[in-house]
Amino acid sequence: MTEFFSKMNESYAQKHFPTGSVFESAMKTVKRRSIVGFIFFGLFFAAALYGLVWGIGRTLDFVSNGEDDMLSVGIVICGFFGVIVLVCLIVLVFLIKGSRQKRGDYIANSAKHSKLEVSEIEEFEQQALASDCYILKLTAGLDRVLSNATNKDGLLTRDYIYLADPAQTVMRVDTLRACCFSDYTYYINTGKHSKKIHCLAICLIASNGVSVLSDTTEEAGQALIELLKQRNSTIDTNDGRVLPEQAFDSYKKRVLEG
Repeated sequence: MTEFFSKMNESYAQKHFPTGSVFESAMKTVKRRSIVGFIFFGLFFAAALYGLVWGIGRTLDFVSNGEDDMLSVGIVICGFFGVIVLVCLIVLVFLIKGSRQKRGDYIANSAKHSKLEVSEIEEFEQQALASDCYILKLTAGLDRVLSNATNKDGLLTRDYIYLADPAQTVMRVDTLRACCFSDYTYYINTGKHSKKIHCLAICLIASNGVSVLSDTTEEAGQALIELLKQRNSTIDTNDGRVLPEQAFDSYKKRVLEG
């Protein structure tokens, strides 16, 4: 188990939470990603805007030259670049808005998504830096590198579990109704065809209806299930089976009603 979980220590805390705040560290991660996204979409926006100006110019040329048969082509070109400009502008606005959020905003958003009081989220953050907090290393290799989590590791405190998903979900361990393996899929383009990729995740469901998925290896996921069962023996584990993606909704309904 020590291969996947270790106790919080001064070295780890200083490296990952130098200000003493889990959410400030998450905020910095999101801001770094926002800067990259801003540069990418900013360049795309500039290119699309240039294309729109060029398209408008060509359309005006068609009108002035009496090329009525080409007018529809010019309108299509302008419409195409106009849509791209609009989409890029919307994305840039969201990126700017997200980069301006403060620690308090992240805590409030976490509380809202987790269906917990702000005071409970703040209590979790205090417990996260205590020496009895477990650092959860659920992924390894390429999965760890490509993870979209705001922190590569999850945290299991005295009372809460946090898997660092983008929504910053925090759950009380004593309210967990399920912890099991789950399957999810996505597609990658391989040229002529799209390939369906299956991924293994750990699924948590709390009694308030909040759920979260996190990538995991089979060994780390099994270790987490055993650790949580020690603290909450009523947790459903789906008998150790992997829950199919399409069965998630019915499974969640069953464990919440049980």
